[in-house]
Amino acid sequence: MTDLDRIRQLLRQGEGPTVEFKEARTDLPRSLFETICAFLNREGGTILLGVRDDGTVTGVDPDKVSKLTKDLVTTANSPEKLSPICMLFPEAVEIDDKIVLYLPVPPGSQVHRTKGHPYDRSADGDFKITDAESLRLMYLRKAAYFSENQVFPYLTLADFDPATLQRARRLAQVYRDQEHPWATMTDEAMLRSGGFWQRDVQTGKEGYTLAAALLFGTPQTLLTNVPQFFVDALLRRVDEDRYDDRDYIRDNLLNTYDRLINFVGKHLYDPFYLEGPQRISIRGVIFREVIVNLLAHREYSSGFTARMMIYRDRVVFENPNRAFHQGAIDPDTFTPRTKNPTLANFFKETGFMDQLGSGVRKVTKYIGAYANGKEAQFIEGDMFRTIIPLDERLMNAMVAPSADVQAGESVNKQADVLINVPTNVLISESSRQRIQGILTDIAQDKPLRSTQWADRYGVNEKTIRRDLEILRDANLIQFAGSKKSGRYVLTDIGRQQLIPTE
Repeated sequence: MTDLDRIRQLLRQGEGPTVEFKEARTDLPRSLFETICAFLNREGGTILLGVRDDGTVTGVDPDKVSKLTKDLVTTANSPEKLSPICMLFPEAVEIDDKIVLYLPVPPGSQVHRTKGHPYDRSADGDFKITDAESLRLMYLRKAAYFSENQVFPYLTLADFDPATLQRARRLAQVYRDQEHPWATMTDEAMLRSGGFWQRDVQTGKEGYTLAAALLFGTPQTLLTNVPQFFVDALLRRVDEDRYDDRDYIRDNLLNTYDRLINFVGKHLYDPFYLEGPQRISIRGVIFREVIVNLLAHREYSSGFTARMMIYRDRVVFENPNRAFHQGAIDPDTFTPRTKNPTLANFFKETGFMDQLGSGVRKVTKYIGAYANGKEAQFIEGDMFRTIIPLDERLMNAMVAPSADVQAGESVNKQADVLINVPTNVLISESSRQRIQGILTDIAQDKPLRSTQWADRYGVNEKTIRRDLEILRDANLIQFAGSKKSGRYVLTDIGRQQLIPTE
């Protein structure tokens, strides 16, 4: 469902506990942050700016869209206006020749305040919380929902990895492409602004949270405070009962992400794929999303083990989960719910994650190209299972063939496997076959020049140069030697994908 479809659905549905319409022709509404605060403190929701209470679209002044968007994002990051701060991602959507600002608000893992007061949501209204009992119940509700909020009163800055803290600053800076508030903060201030320091309303104790330990802790910190947390990465391509390779990971979430991505890169193919004129790694897109979801949405109070298991025909991810329903998820109709909002917000702030639910949609978009038309499965239960199918032809190509296979036959066969995967329609079948032939010639050390390939395939040299550029952009080939006497050869990556190892 596109944002436009979602907006039309909300307009038909009308205002309610999770939907709010507000007019905003040239300025942000005065009550906007009361609604944002109320949504954060309850179940989250969606705000449509440029819509009357009755659902009539009045629109936002097109000349003010950029200013309103900037003001909204900046104010949401101001502790004086909203505490704790929250990353919001408004989107301008055109509907019926008018512009509406579409603003999803996630449920918060903490009690939020605007101008010093907490707000709650009921029916289609926002209500200031003034009595102690309602505030106590709100704190209890938040604590019950999110185990990431568990306070560790004796956890100190010395228990965190300085390199990981600095990496978090750098990632946020790069993702924002501008000066990020964390850049000039102390470590303590950065952790507080990210929601990693909280007060336990039942005990009155304050301290760093489980989320802080998970993201920034040293291996010893995790072993001492979160002994149930580790991720087991297993390769079971040959021996499905035990394993062919293993990485037993007990480290903070950023380092765990790196090691899981490296394990995937070591054992899974990455086929040639174009999106428009640009070559992208669909392996990277798919497994980046699944691994981030594994880390961001796990139920960390569970003693069950998170696992990634690579088989010859599939990759299975198992993750301890606090299930909201049981059974398979339909990517077209499911409603995502955050399990760890503080962790999810950090991954969004640093560019690892888009909006809630985007991971399932991205995997669904690219899995057909990666797995020869097969579909991924997402199954919710006490253990959340994600099953990524594999193209067995490409997995088999990664296993060394028998010694009696001729080198030329082996290269030719694997080049065929590499090139003949679904690609963007801008690459025709004849172009794929021609690129495949050129790549095979290079792999077999045939010293051909552009003019010779042009004559062979009946095209001009410009076309051949474009084909070679595609292969260079894919980091499969490089030019070696002088311009006059040199030739194209395989890169290390090209050799790994095309030449079987002993």
